[in-house]
Amino acid sequence: MIMTFIGAIIPRLLILVAWSNDPKYWETALNSTLVLGLGWLLLPCTTLVYGIASANGMTALNWIFLAMAFLIDLGTWGIGALAARKETSNFR
Repeated sequence: MIMTFIGAIIPRLLILVAWSNDPKYWETALNSTLVLGLGWLLLPCTTLVYGIASANGMTALNWIFLAMAFLIDLGTWGIGALAARKETSNFR
C-alpha cells in the first residue's frame, strides 16, 4: 500500500518541482500544457522521463528508459487495480 502511494506521488511531485523551476522548457519539450497536465495525471513517470530525455534527442538508450518508465506507470495502475480487487473481495 505504501509503495503504491509513493509510486503515485513521487513522480508527480518531481514533475511539479521541475515545471515550477522552468515552465517554458517543459511546455516546449511536451509541445503543450495540456499534454503536460494529462501526463501528470495519467502517466507521470513516462512524462518525467520524456521531459528529461527529449532535451538531448531521443537515442536508443532514451527510448529504453522511456519504455521502462511506461512499464512502471502500468505497474502502478495494475497494483492499484489489484488492491481494489482485494478490498472488494474482503467485503463479501
